[in-house]
Amino acid sequence: MLEFILRGGGVMAPIALLSVAAVALIVEKALLLRRYPVHPGDLGLHAVELMRSGAMPALLEQLRSDRSPEARVLRAGLEPGSLPRSEREALMAAEAARVMAALEERVSWLSSIANVATLLGLLGTVTGMIRAFAGVKAAGYSNPTVLSGGISEALITTAAGLIVAIPSLVGYHLFANAIGRAATRMELSASRLGAAMAARAERHVAEATAAPADSGPAPAGAGEKPAAPRAAPPRSARASRSAGLRSGKTAPR
Repeated sequence: MLEFILRGGGVMAPIALLSVAAVALIVEKALLLRRYPVHPGDLGLHAVELMRSGAMPALLEQLRSDRSPEARVLRAGLEPGSLPRSEREALMAAEAARVMAALEERVSWLSSIANVATLLGLLGTVTGMIRAFAGVKAAGYSNPTVLSGGISEALITTAAGLIVAIPSLVGYHLFANAIGRAATRMELSASRLGAAMAARAERHVAEATAAPADSGPAPAGAGEKPAAPRAAPPRSARASRSAGLRSGKTAPR
């Protein structure tokens, strides 16, 4: 292997460094994705069903034991139950952004490594052919070793660049697709939970609005003050009026 690298010329040194970096990144991202496994089934729908049935403690316990990205997002929205719905949705968005930042970290480097390795292989091809034709010019066609040495260098660097670029590009697309699926699952689960929380809030508002109407209308006359009793006339006036009636005369006022 060392002889193969040395025969490739000076361009092989950066290609070898890129190969080490690519292997390290692929191993790192593969181990990271194992920390965020895929949950089988629709976790958001399952969480909404448990929430509607009133099994919140069981749901929270299940989410704490689940390491999938959508479980982390749902747990961020359900654990602070005393907060308003808007704040809990903000917490879910923040947790989703944190998970995505961890998953996407340095993934784009694999694409860059693939591009740079390919270009370095092309550069080695060009320098090898330059060396071959320069040797032919100096020694003539009488020494084929000079020509074969330059062509060998060109082909070795081209092959080395492709050997590094192809696995790097494949790893980049595999990781990008896995991250995209995780983002879709998180978004779907957060949307389902947000819709369920909105429906429950509207139901509570409707129940609170309908509660006074259920008590029935107030009875007639309720809230009205009773009429004050009519004041009786003075006793002397009553006696004079009674005497006038007996005598057939009306007492003077």
